[in-house]
Amino acid sequence: MKIYSRPVTAAPEKLVENGNYHLGCFNTPVKQANLLDFPSPYKLPLPRSMRALQLREWQAFQLMGKDHFIMVAIYNAKKISLVQFIVYDIVNNKKIKYEKKVPAWDLKVPDTLYNSVASYKSKNFSLEAKHNLSSHKLELTATIKGFQNLPDVNAHFNGLHDVVNYTPMVVCNPFSAGRVMYSHKCLMPMDGFLTIGDKHLVFNRENSQLIIDDHKGYYPYPTVYDWVTGMGRDKENRIIGFNLTNNQVIQQEKYNENCLWFDGELHPLPPIKVKRPEGVKGKWQISDEYDNVNLEFTPVIHTSVNINLLLLRSKYEGPYGFFNGYLKKTTGEKVMIENLFGMGEDFYLRA
Repeated sequence: MKIYSRPVTAAPEKLVENGNYHLGCFNTPVKQANLLDFPSPYKLPLPRSMRALQLREWQAFQLMGKDHFIMVAIYNAKKISLVQFIVYDIVNNKKIKYEKKVPAWDLKVPDTLYNSVASYKSKNFSLEAKHNLSSHKLELTATIKGFQNLPDVNAHFNGLHDVVNYTPMVVCNPFSAGRVMYSHKCLMPMDGFLTIGDKHLVFNRENSQLIIDDHKGYYPYPTVYDWVTGMGRDKENRIIGFNLTNNQVIQQEKYNENCLWFDGELHPLPPIKVKRPEGVKGKWQISDEYDNVNLEFTPVIHTSVNINLLLLRSKYEGPYGFFNGYLKKTTGEKVMIENLFGMGEDFYLRA
């Protein structure tokens, strides 16, 4: 059996210095994800304002309590921009989705996680993510009132964004010589509350966790990827989770964002493939060539988006469900994955 490894090092302070990218996979945060400072992500140099129009940026959060899963997104792809707050009741298989398409200029997505804020604010729908990595703080708040006849929302969550004890997976990975993606993903304990209608839910650090995805990229046209993620606790109540992506990054043996998080440790994983022999609503099979990844994903509830407007084409399948199988640490030790909750995406975008 082949043995997999790839370089994972401390991150540079900035992703772009002296007109060049710092490519790589990192286990510490980048202080400034300054992709806009790269002068020519396309064949011809573009002014900064034009580069900004091509740079997709978002912050997304998956939150997991004992019986509820929450998805929050501040998503700015410039041509398509939206905010999203989704609550899924795992026990009763019930999902409530709050989604609003918004102008790109109404969204704020910073290029640092040090003393910064990502946000969208309006009269009836506000999301805010405050970051201060120096003090290990991540505060996420949501206020939604009178929106599409759905129950009102008031929520506040605190993530322990302690990158010393909960190692992140940070990447600057190439699509081509000039176009890259940056991502900072980290699994951490969290606490907080969610009031939705007349229901009040409390989340405790002992059994609740959060994954952040701080993300920017000059994505290919069209953009195609498979992605799965899951998180929870094992029988000893140790926090575990994973991130697995098959996208258009080149040299994926060296550059990818695949990883297992186990009790705060980061374990890089190889490139993966996703198969759906029964279609997107059937079981998904996620595997690699090194026997480090062997998972089966069983969807239980589904979200589909299918838009075809000539120049704009979006096809999205995003189920929630349960993972079973195993992942391997860098030591070779198997970590059994038993009914771990999470989500998957089968994504195509031409925009």
